[in-house]
Amino acid sequence: MICILFLLAGVYSHSWLHCTKYEGDLEVFQPEQCLGNPRPLGGNRNVNDNGFGQDIGMDFRPAGGGARCQGNAQAGLASNYGGPANLVTYKAGQTYTLAWPPKNHVAAECTNGNIPDTFLRLYMTPYDETAGDPDQDTFKAGQVKASFSDDPHVRGQMDMKGFQNCPRFCDDTDKSLCTGTFTIGADVPPGVYTFQWYWAFNSEADLYATCWEATVEENTGSTPTPATPTAIESTTTTTTAQPTPIGCDQCCDASEIVAPGTGAMVSFSYLTNEESRWVDCPSDFNGQFKIFCLLEDVRLVDGFCNAAALTADEEKDQSGTVAGLAVALVFVTLAFIAYVAVTQGWVDLTGEGSSPKGKDLEFGTRKDKPRANSVLTVSNTELPVLPSAPATWYYTDASNQQKGPISQMELIKFVGSLNDNTARSTLVWDGVVCQDWTPIHDVPSLKRQLQIGAE
Repeated sequence: MICILFLLAGVYSHSWLHCTKYEGDLEVFQPEQCLGNPRPLGGNRNVNDNGFGQDIGMDFRPAGGGARCQGNAQAGLASNYGGPANLVTYKAGQTYTLAWPPKNHVAAECTNGNIPDTFLRLYMTPYDETAGDPDQDTFKAGQVKASFSDDPHVRGQMDMKGFQNCPRFCDDTDKSLCTGTFTIGADVPPGVYTFQWYWAFNSEADLYATCWEATVEENTGSTPTPATPTAIESTTTTTTAQPTPIGCDQCCDASEIVAPGTGAMVSFSYLTNEESRWVDCPSDFNGQFKIFCLLEDVRLVDGFCNAAALTADEEKDQSGTVAGLAVALVFVTLAFIAYVAVTQGWVDLTGEGSSPKGKDLEFGTRKDKPRANSVLTVSNTELPVLPSAPATWYYTDASNQQKGPISQMELIKFVGSLNDNTARSTLVWDGVVCQDWTPIHDVPSLKRQLQIGAE
């Protein structure tokens, strides 16, 4: 329950890039060491107006086929981002640090190990004053080498990597400092460029973007002042998936997806728009499942993974265990029946059942006395009636926002009222049956209830 509350705390408050050129301490944010901010919102509102991590509407969600950046580049450049220092300058071949707030989205001891971070990437493209912001395919063609994409967060681990590189997160889960480094290519021509910080939270469809303009200058060969080491060090052993080919309109990037019925992640390469593909189930599971790409969103549409068959020795061991448990269960059940029969007066062990009512006793039943709603112990202490099962299910609505908790009956009723396409895209989680966000039709028990309700 504590984990669920932490997860709910961050549902309505996601993240954005705060500082485009940070040279301060990597554990505690130093405002005076932030040399640049992202493109401002309307009215020249920007992140420094209310302090680090303060919500001002900067958590921009790029729309499919629509705007890919917050604010207006021309207006931002005209106002010089609110001050000369905020339009930053980078040099080709050098490495710089970015800073952002976690907004409760880090897998840590003070939250839980299942906080997602699908990917975080940085793109750049030449600034076009006439055309304005490019489409996403153009951005993707210019991916920049960065620590958070070279050495990303691993799902289910508390590794403080990728977006989650926030070393003092538990000091302030909302507004602590998160950082990552990036390197401008040595051969990048001088000019003004548009940069896009591109973060996928729960899935590849749950996107947040922050854009800014910066001047890139030619590297004169001078040795830059060594930057403070970042909390995450890039490694050469980790490889990044190849970017989707240029011109692949509305394609889905290579990533990972939960194999239905397993809780395990399976990798897949990029898909073109409206392409479907069968993917093999992970080891120890049989079968395949089908994924489908629609408008840069990968969906699970068919198939299921079944546990691999046991060997003869494993079946023998399992059969013996089941048989032993079955015998133990029978004895426990009989003992409980006997205990209730005695404490409720259904069976008289004293032999004094000589009253007229006593003559009506039958084994296990007393005709003049209905079964009680509670149980009396030997010490005559009445135990309360067991409560109904608690509501433990969470789900995503049409806007991919988390809702809940609700009971399983309420969940089935809600999903049954949706059209088929919306129902199939509904993700559910309860931390027991589903250890990760899972399409509701991939949960056998829920799928069967939905089928029964539709009959």
